[in-house]
Amino acid sequence: MADGAYGTGDNRADCAKRDTDLVSPLAVPRDAAVAKMAFTIDVSAHSVTCPQGHTLTTYTETKDKQGRPVKTFTFDRTTGEACPLFAQCVPSKTQGRSITLHYHEDLLQAARQRQATAEFKNMYKLRSAVERKITELTEHGAKQARYLGTVLSGWQAQWIGAAVNLKRLFKLFQGDLNWMRNVLMAMG
Repeated sequence: MADGAYGTGDNRADCAKRDTDLVSPLAVPRDAAVAKMAFTIDVSAHSVTCPQGHTLTTYTETKDKQGRPVKTFTFDRTTGEACPLFAQCVPSKTQGRSITLHYHEDLLQAARQRQATAEFKNMYKLRSAVERKITELTEHGAKQARYLGTVLSGWQAQWIGAAVNLKRLFKLFQGDLNWMRNVLMAMG
């Protein structure tokens, strides 16, 4: 479970190779009406349909920053000028709207669909509790090792974890030490 910075297509592909479920949201664009996600992209049919229903099946193949082949679909400017969303959709003064597919576009589309489900929203709510716990660990010194070497640094991490866990136990038992003692004895 990670924040949006980790939800890239490349990270999703790496996690899929390792059979790891990456729970990370994708960014929500400022103007969703004309953003790439408003276009219907059919990766297998090699087509892109704009929000107004114009479909393109022709594309140019270019390379992304990693040198991998990607498809760019460019809508004709004269067709687009008749669209009521043209001014907010097309930033260029000379060309029509372009949509470039990510090398892992299929994974990004699946992630967007999943992100819209109630299951994803409920699961992602758990992340805030984890972030709070990480903050608490950091406040107790988990961010900076006080000792040199992995053994001593490991002990430091374990002691910090134990202290945070004890704080949690005391909070759960609300100071009732007899109840806590009975529960802990029954466990072990």
